[in-house]
Amino acid sequence: MTSLPLSPPGMVNNWLKGDKNENRAHQWMEWDGSWDLDVAFYGIPFDALSAVRTGSRHGPDAVRMQFANFTVFSPTDMRSMDELRVADIGDVDVIVSDYKRTFENVTNVARHLIESGIKIVSIGGDHSIAEPNVEGILQAMPGKRLGFIHIDEHNDVREGHLGGYCSGDWGRELLNNYPDQMLGKNVCKIGMSEFTNNPKDSQYVQDMGATVVTAVEVWEKGIRYAIDKALEVAGDGTDAIYISIDVDGMDQSSAPGTPAPNPFGIDARDVAMAVRQWARHPKTIGVEIAELVPAYDHDNMTANVTAILALNFCYGVATRDMAV
Repeated sequence: MTSLPLSPPGMVNNWLKGDKNENRAHQWMEWDGSWDLDVAFYGIPFDALSAVRTGSRHGPDAVRMQFANFTVFSPTDMRSMDELRVADIGDVDVIVSDYKRTFENVTNVARHLIESGIKIVSIGGDHSIAEPNVEGILQAMPGKRLGFIHIDEHNDVREGHLGGYCSGDWGRELLNNYPDQMLGKNVCKIGMSEFTNNPKDSQYVQDMGATVVTAVEVWEKGIRYAIDKALEVAGDGTDAIYISIDVDGMDQSSAPGTPAPNPFGIDARDVAMAVRQWARHPKTIGVEIAELVPAYDHDNMTANVTAILALNFCYGVATRDMAV
């Protein structure tokens, strides 16, 4: 594989590795340098485009710290994902003062991984990282269509913030710039919350043909409805499915560590099971999780939730023989 703009993980855990009967997640994800992988985990410690409070650049290491709390075994299914080849390949090189060069680095990493048949688990960073991640994916599959599942309390289709580009613009940029590969009709947005969006952006989403399942609808109809609707929309005539999660789409009772904590969000357990089910779909190629700010977290709750979302994605990939 071509040399990539990657640096070693900022945090490497060396504890809780002694029990031969359990495989701790942080030990399981240690990288030996081989690209013979099923899933690559990487951080994007970049938050220079945050529209509100910064600090999500520390998100990747906060998640790494939490992997030691978990193993790779499901007592529900009596199955382990030991055989799934997963590695933490480090952090994308970030130029804090130059978001365009940073985006180029992210795009290069995502493109090479997808071209190599490796699924991705990316941890931000602010949610602007969605744009270069998706651009890399689209470059890796020219002429093919991408289905997109987006969990968030916001639409993220702004037209700038106080005259500049920000972390809430990426959705509009992708839909406008890639009309042949990322069609609005293949975008499903889940968790849009009350009193956190504006009518103009919501109308744009409707005009582009995207499907929206609001947080109220998830509460009324249940997460199974949202899971099935997302797969129906994102899988319709597409070649691949990608998942983008802003942690503020979850209720602040379990995800307080974010620039925009959400008192009306989706239950974190529901999001975890949704990610697991979506990852079981044969078209699903990756997930990104953004906007975790450790400085605003309480007892590492949001970092812990983010780690369990990443593990549920991996478990979904490992158990694709099970029904979606």
